[in-house]
Amino acid sequence: MNKIIVSLLVAGSLFAQSYKVEKIQGTVKALVGNSEQWGDVKEGAMVTPSTVIMTDKSSTILLSGGGIKFMLKPSAALSVNSLKHMTIDELLLALAMEEILSTPAKRKDAKGMNTAIYGTNEGGNKSLVSSDALGDLKLNGARQLAENGFVETAILAAKEAYRKYPSTQKNVPLRFFFASQMMKLSLFDEALAEYSQMQNLPMNDEQAKEVREKLDFLKKKLAGM
Repeated sequence: MNKIIVSLLVAGSLFAQSYKVEKIQGTVKALVGNSEQWGDVKEGAMVTPSTVIMTDKSSTILLSGGGIKFMLKPSAALSVNSLKHMTIDELLLALAMEEILSTPAKRKDAKGMNTAIYGTNEGGNKSLVSSDALGDLKLNGARQLAENGFVETAILAAKEAYRKYPSTQKNVPLRFFFASQMMKLSLFDEALAEYSQMQNLPMNDEQAKEVREKLDFLKKKLAGM
C-alpha cells in the first residue's frame, strides 16, 4: 500500500509546473533541489518545482506560469511545487503519505531536530536560517497559499512543516487556521485529528474553549454521517 501511494505521488510530480520570476522587491533567496546553499533569485529567471523560495521581512516575489500568478509576501518560504491545485482525493492520498512519514519522526529526538542549522557552506559557517526559523517561514508560506486559493496544497504544506520542523506544531493560531481550512473542505476526520492534537498544546482559556467546542461539533457531525 505504501509503495502504491509513493508511486502515485511521484507520477503526479512529473507534471509539476515551473514558474517565471516576474517581479522581485528586496532580496529573495532560493534553495534548489538537494542543494544546501541559498542563492539570490533574479527577475526573469525560471524556478523549478524542486525550488524553495524564501523572502525576508521586507521582500516579495511574483511568480507566473500555467495561468497562475502568485506573490509570496514577506517573511515566508514556499516550495514551488506547492503552487498547484489538487483534488480532494489527491489531497487525502498525500495526507495519508504524510501520516506514514510522520510516524517514525515521533520517535526521534525532537529537540535535536529543532536546533539543527539548515545548510552550511564549505567553510562550515552557518546558513541563512535555523531549522526553527525556516519552519516558521514555511508555515507562513502555507498560510499565504490558502489565502490565495490553494487550500489543498496549503494544508499539505502545513502538515509537512509540522513533521519536518516540530517547533511549528506549537503555533496555536496557525494550527487553528489550518484546522478551519480542513473543515471548509469537509475533511472532518482530519480536522478532528488536528483539534485532538491541539488539546495537548499550551493555550489560553479562550483557545482551549474553542478546541473543546470544535471537538464536540466534529464528533457529533461524524456520528451523524
